[in-house]
Amino acid sequence: MRVLKYVAGVLAGALAATLSAGSASAQSCEQAPVDAFELDFAELELNREEQIAFWFDLADLRARCADIAGARAAYDQARALIAATPDAVSGAWAHGLVAQARFEAAEGAFDRARDTLDEADAVLVAAGATRARDFLSIAEAFVAVERLAAGAGAPNALSEMEVQLAELAERAAREDADFLVRDPAASADADHIIVPVFYGTNRARTGSDDPNIFYGPDRADLDLGVVTVSVPRNRELGSIPRRDRYPGDLDGYRADYFIIDRVEPFADDYAFTDALGQAMDGSERRELFLFIHGYNTDFRGAAERAAQLAVDLEIDGVPALYSWPSRGSLLGYFADGREVTDENIRDLEAFIFLLMNGAGADRIHIVAHSMGNRFLVEALARLAQTYPSPPEPLFDQVVWASPDVDAAHFMERLPALRHLADGMTLYASSRDRALLLSRRINGGNPRAGDSSPPYPVVVEGLSTVDTTLAGGRGLGHSDYAGPALDDFRALIWLSLSPEERCILHTNTGQFGQFYAVNPTSGANCEPEVFKYSITALRRAGEEDAIEVLASQDARSSPFLATRFDEVRSLITLLTGGGR
Repeated sequence: MRVLKYVAGVLAGALAATLSAGSASAQSCEQAPVDAFELDFAELELNREEQIAFWFDLADLRARCADIAGARAAYDQARALIAATPDAVSGAWAHGLVAQARFEAAEGAFDRARDTLDEADAVLVAAGATRARDFLSIAEAFVAVERLAAGAGAPNALSEMEVQLAELAERAAREDADFLVRDPAASADADHIIVPVFYGTNRARTGSDDPNIFYGPDRADLDLGVVTVSVPRNRELGSIPRRDRYPGDLDGYRADYFIIDRVEPFADDYAFTDALGQAMDGSERRELFLFIHGYNTDFRGAAERAAQLAVDLEIDGVPALYSWPSRGSLLGYFADGREVTDENIRDLEAFIFLLMNGAGADRIHIVAHSMGNRFLVEALARLAQTYPSPPEPLFDQVVWASPDVDAAHFMERLPALRHLADGMTLYASSRDRALLLSRRINGGNPRAGDSSPPYPVVVEGLSTVDTTLAGGRGLGHSDYAGPALDDFRALIWLSLSPEERCILHTNTGQFGQFYAVNPTSGANCEPEVFKYSITALRRAGEEDAIEVLASQDARSSPFLATRFDEVRSLITLLTGGGR
């Protein structure tokens, strides 16, 4: 998908229509695409691996369009590039080889098809694939080849291949159940929750088996996988208690600390999206939550924050993480800033595109923190060019949390991005000491996440929320995930407008109207009333929220025993607003 998108951008859609899709429409087969053999791959910025994927995709299309000669020529080009790249192995090649094997079998070349499938199997092994699901497409193709051979009266091993496919499918199902389904510890009486976070990272692997240092600060090609995080239940919301070392049995620490249990890279995009879809199918709301971390964050810290947000926001679906190669050091600010490159931005764009098309999500939320907003601004600018007027927004909520982005640049960029999401929210603070330091480092230029006068940033179509009154502890750089969490929850859970989030005050600055949250006193409603109301709406739904709160068990709460009428009135107000 990543390759097709790049080609589509350069060729203004002509080749995109030809190469998109699993089935070739009559129109795409009739269209005469540009001569692929005359493409300037340097101009298209396609590396060797992407060129190989391109030729495999073109070959598959030509085969579906019954252009046998064109398919053979494209397959030969892909194989020639593979042969010219002896020291590199990509799991993505295996899927092209599987398609070629099916093509050869359809042409009656059964032995050649089997050899090609053996080669695909070897490629996946060399690429580090270990999960049964990674190999299912090869096993399915083996069965298809043997069925064609049997139908042609040729010698075949159909029964043997069918048995192997059934065994592999059973093993894949067991792996999925063990790894992708929430741990039984997620029950109400458990002391921790196991959270699988689907990630894309362009950090280089360190070679260590220790999941805490599996990825380092150096740059590499985009890697996809799942990191499993154990999150303690009994902790303050927004907090991430951790230790540097966990001697002895890990289970003895799960009630008190975050633990990175396992990091599992996938062999290629196909295995990643397949697992992503499987995980999403285990949810009811089908929510996708993407987090992009900021400066001074290693892979471990990024995974822990993504898991913390997924738990505290009660995401019913799949949490995802994009981790760029931050040095993870307080002294690495300038080095981190140099990572905001076109190449890394393209990787984020490709990862977002992969999530959009592979998750099958009903709602997609994106949250970027601090310097991570620099990547998101530019990646969304590229997506806005690809989708200048989508029939509906691509995302539900996009949240810019404490963005360490030049304020003027941010205000200039935002109007062209607004159509990509149902809602965009900026969380800013005048007590964010990290951004005050950034402002000094960056020649005194105001940061988009700093609400000090004459700011905060206000842009049409962007809801700006000042969290200054929610700060006061630490750097004040993550208020959105802690003291201001109830406002954040109302946004993600219910897509409430600022006017509906009655704990917000309305203020006016030099650039226009913005909002401010006071988690202590609230505004038109008290914070606790607001918290109970949005939580009941999220967990019970509009029809049952009041009934659930009126139950005997709920009314045993000291707060509800005296404030039930206020909570009921707010729920009625929120559900009667025509949402």
